[in-house]
Amino acid sequence: MAGIKDVAAKAGVSISTVSYVMSGKRSIKEETRRRVMQAACELGYRSKNQPQSTKVGHTKVLALSSPVHEYTDYSNYAVFFFAIATRAKRYGYDILLLMHEYGDQELTRIAQSGMVDGILLLDVLMNDSRAEVASMLEVPVVSVGYPSNTEAVYSVDLDFERMGREAVEKAAALGHRHVLVVGSSGFAYEDGSNYLIRFRDAVVKHGSDLDMKVTFMPSTGYGMADVKLLLAAAFARDPLITAIVCQTNATHVNNLLVALRERGLVVPRDISVMAACTQGLQQLPQAVDEMPMEPNIVCSRAVDMMMEILEGRRCDVGTVELLPGRYLARGTMGECRLP
Repeated sequence: MAGIKDVAAKAGVSISTVSYVMSGKRSIKEETRRRVMQAACELGYRSKNQPQSTKVGHTKVLALSSPVHEYTDYSNYAVFFFAIATRAKRYGYDILLLMHEYGDQELTRIAQSGMVDGILLLDVLMNDSRAEVASMLEVPVVSVGYPSNTEAVYSVDLDFERMGREAVEKAAALGHRHVLVVGSSGFAYEDGSNYLIRFRDAVVKHGSDLDMKVTFMPSTGYGMADVKLLLAAAFARDPLITAIVCQTNATHVNNLLVALRERGLVVPRDISVMAACTQGLQQLPQAVDEMPMEPNIVCSRAVDMMMEILEGRRCDVGTVELLPGRYLARGTMGECRLP
């Protein structure tokens, strides 16, 4: 059995460095930490400081940590859950759903119980406590989302920053210089909801780079009254808005289209509309240009990645896979008619 000296030799570091990496007692450069962890994985080395579990063999169960918040959109929640469960079933795995808001505590309990072979994370925050806890767990953790603290997890996500840039470039190419971004609930951004913030920040920054005025307003609700109030406030802030990007849901987008018609604005003649970070909009009475979430693609890739890890085909913990998004043109983005 490989020992700490073997890991140090393979990684090209001192024994003390390996010890610090495994114990977490000192800060080690990320490149060095990954080299040590890769060497330990390849040699099958396991530090005595790592927690023991009671698991024997494979349980054929994966835990899915998906906390429920006040702003959780249950239609999106269900789609992601079933996408993961369906893919896991192909490998003969069942899903244990963990819904507690303090998911980091649940992860420790479940991992130490020996009930699961691995853990998948949904509803990932920019700096997610579950990703921190992952370094202390014996089972692998795959994040369906891209947290800032990725060192102890494998991550897969859509490239929301690239999507944000592409959305701005699409509007700019059509001559739009004043863009409104309608966000989801403000609580989601305050909590650090990963994909919403990455897309929004990319739109705002790239819009500034292209000398565009981008106004961001979070939603206070998805009902018609809420939408009308938001539009009134947005146009009061910038009367020259000619394009709207919605980070919301089908109900909100449909009410937005109705509210625009009531203001005498024709889409896309007078104002352009695009939805992003959404899903299920194909059922709307009026089709809308969209950069959708891809739950089936992203969740399938996450489960496939977990299988690669469990089968010993990879041990590059900390890796991030960003998948390209799609732009679905449906006729609601048109040329800006203002001079």
